Amino acid sequence: MAAQVGIDLVWAALRSTRAEPPAGIKGGRRKTYVAALEQAQQMFTAAANVGVATRPLLLFYALSQGGRAIAAAAKHVHNNDYPLVGHGIKANPSTLAGPIAKVQLFGDNTVAGSFTRLSKILNSPTWGGTAPVSLGGLWNTLPEGSLFPLDRSVSAAPLPVSVDELSVLHEAQTAPPVRLIVRGIPTDIMPPPQHAGPAPTLEAFLSQYPKLAGQSAIYVKGVYPDGQGGTVHMEYPSSRSSYHERTAEALVHSTLYRLHDRYVFPAVGVNADSLHPVMAWWAVLYALSMLARYQPEAWADHISVDSSKSAVPIEQLLGEALTAAPELLLQTITDVSQ
Repeated sequence: MAAQVGIDLVWAALRSTRAEPPAGIKGGRRKTYVAALEQAQQMFTAAANVGVATRPLLLFYALSQGGRAIAAAAKHVHNNDYPLVGHGIKANPSTLAGPIAKVQLFGDNTVAGSFTRLSKILNSPTWGGTAPVSLGGLWNTLPEGSLFPLDRSVSAAPLPVSVDELSVLHEAQTAPPVRLIVRGIPTDIMPPPQHAGPAPTLEAFLSQYPKLAGQSAIYVKGVYPDGQGGTVHMEYPSSRSSYHERTAEALVHSTLYRLHDRYVFPAVGVNADSLHPVMAWWAVLYALSMLARYQPEAWADHISVDSSKSAVPIEQLLGEALTAAPELLLQTITDVSQ
């Protein structure tokens, strides 16, 4: 019940923007924003009332319409550049009939394609057909997906982070370094207890997370027995002295997720940057919708709990999407309209 109350409040917040859309958008752009949000809400509601067999179809198109609202609300986007046309992303047809984690996805490089244009608006990387990314790899870039992975060989998953409060406090006019606490590191990556000096394996692992770059030191804090993996403190130089400015300097090395959590996300494929969370969800839901729509027999096999190891991960992720995607829509619309 608590989760339902939460999602009702999220939709109330989104609906409250429709009478006075953000960034002062007008005319056709305003109409696009309002209509797209209404369609998104109706499809998310419908998705909650159907089974896994058809849920990805409704979820993908719900997020697609939400993406149109994001583009329309983006303050920095010209009136000629907000419309999204077509999917803008493709799946390699030959991979749709194989193992679900091996489905290959890539951008179609069209200028106005939804995936391509919205990625540009959100400063999220795209990639072409010469270097496709697997669904298993994309799946693990979602915090919800990494809990029930499709491909356990993918080790780089989102890591929860927080600011070391003691490091942002200061005395007089000094500005010592700030620290970010990074948790959830696989235990086999962590150096042994009381380790001192360089840790090449750990450093190589952390290099997969673009926002963590620029540290001046890494302090190993150990592996905790609560199942949350290893913890390190990442230290970054600071030129600020006030608490709020120093906190902001530390937070720039992380990403706000679903309005209340913070993570660092790994880069995917050949990209140097990590995906915006909306675009990661977009790619995953697109792949699942393509399977459900064009490979119904294979999809039925994938979601069979009695015979498929992928069934429960799929169920869990599609259930989480009902709340995660609307929260990300609200957060992203707020971000791009300021």
